Amino acid sequence: MIDLIVPPTSARPVASVAEPPPLAAPPPANPTEDRSTTFQPVEGGNEAHNGTTLMVEAYAAIWMILMVWLVMVWRKQASMNQRLDGLEQAIDRAAAKQVPAKAAAAKAIRSDAN
Repeated sequence: MIDLIVPPTSARPVASVAEPPPLAAPPPANPTEDRSTTFQPVEGGNEAHNGTTLMVEAYAAIWMILMVWLVMVWRKQASMNQRLDGLEQAIDRAAAKQVPAKAAAAKAIRSDAN
């Protein structure tokens, strides 16, 4: 706030600047209640993390988890493909065994009919 001070000997006003308010607020009466609603930096802390570094680390962790998951899904799919191929071969073998038996039964029926 600027106050104009006019001394009696001078005809022009002189501006004076009032003192700025203190930067730190006085501690609250109950510090646990006020601490939850306002930011109060920790004094003398030796642990400081850059936000960019934390963001890069988080993205790297997410990508690593995603890659591990994709490898697991890929291996499971390869296992399922092998199992499916084995089942298809078993079906083909069973069908091949039934074809000669059906042909022999059909031949026997024809021979009985003659």
